[in-house]
Amino acid sequence: MPWGPGVSTTKPKKKRIRRQKLELEYLRKLVVSLEEKMSDLKVKQSSRAADHNEKPPTSSTEGLSTWKGIAERQEKERTRVEEKNKKLRVSLKGQLKLAKQLESLLHKRPRDEETKALVDTKRAKSSVSTVVSPTDEEIFADQLAHVQRAHLDIDQVFGGPEFANQSSSFYNLIVENDTMSNTGVAFIKKAKSVLPFDIKVAEKAFWRTLAKEGTKKDSYFVEERLTGENLAASSYGLVFRTDKFHANVLGKQTYRKYVTADKVVIMWKWVVDPIDVNGSTFCGVQCHETGWIVLRSADVANTSVPEIAWALGEIPSSTDSTQLQSYAKMTIELQDDVANQELQIGALTNFVVNMHETITDVCTRMITEVLVEEDWNLNGWLGTMIS
Repeated sequence: MPWGPGVSTTKPKKKRIRRQKLELEYLRKLVVSLEEKMSDLKVKQSSRAADHNEKPPTSSTEGLSTWKGIAERQEKERTRVEEKNKKLRVSLKGQLKLAKQLESLLHKRPRDEETKALVDTKRAKSSVSTVVSPTDEEIFADQLAHVQRAHLDIDQVFGGPEFANQSSSFYNLIVENDTMSNTGVAFIKKAKSVLPFDIKVAEKAFWRTLAKEGTKKDSYFVEERLTGENLAASSYGLVFRTDKFHANVLGKQTYRKYVTADKVVIMWKWVVDPIDVNGSTFCGVQCHETGWIVLRSADVANTSVPEIAWALGEIPSSTDSTQLQSYAKMTIELQDDVANQELQIGALTNFVVNMHETITDVCTRMITEVLVEEDWNLNGWLGTMIS
């Protein structure tokens, strides 16, 4: 059989089409499942509302007293369940939105010749890299080169209209087409908020959490490649567990802190190889992420304060605060020659759809604890400073 361009591009094209079909089939089932869960929650909510409107019997004073105690306990239980279901509805709504975004992107993926040529070129490069994988030294060199120049991209990264509104506060995950990723999509996380801590506290807390301690808590090994005041690089093995999510991953990461007169920038680039996620074994899969966090001093009296601020107590208007902006882009690379690709497609899609909320919750708790600790270390308890 002759060897030539026509032969080399046919196989990846078929595999890409097959992968899209697998992704679409899985996503359709996932969307149906999530919609059914949402419907069940609405039915349960209506049922509880009907029960709540039932009137107690009025036979005697003693009976009323007994009924009142029962009713109070039931009310507490209803409140607890309703709060739990409220959080579940928000979670399902977010998962459903992301699943539909993924499904829509697969339907609308561009088919023009220019895009095909770009994808085929990228896929060809990816095929070569499966034979000769980069060494650890090459990976860390690439990460270091990225973070050393990433501060030059701040204006472009945060140039969108959502970041222009000084009083806005949000945390969003969106899915975009990305022809340079062999899965064809990228996951973009954008956030903006005001923290009720001064910029020195925020700088120490975020650098400590992200670059120093973030992967150490649940790791079974950590190898530090670079350590410094403004630069950190390491490789690690990590077992991550929550009530509904668990994963065993291997990773390599590089962080850099860049400080100017008016801001602090934390930049990173990492690669993670999932080994096991929620009982599904992975092979030949890599997640890549680049990200930025920008911290600036802000006046809390002139900005909106998110829920995290009130969770820590009432914040006086004179308290120093910090404006936070963050942006991260994650792509997933899936080798064409991996075994059990059909199983990995479903597991990986489910992993992405569910991990956003889980990781966000865990990181929020972690950074909140460190913020309070660093505030105590630098300033003493906030309440003693305002008197």
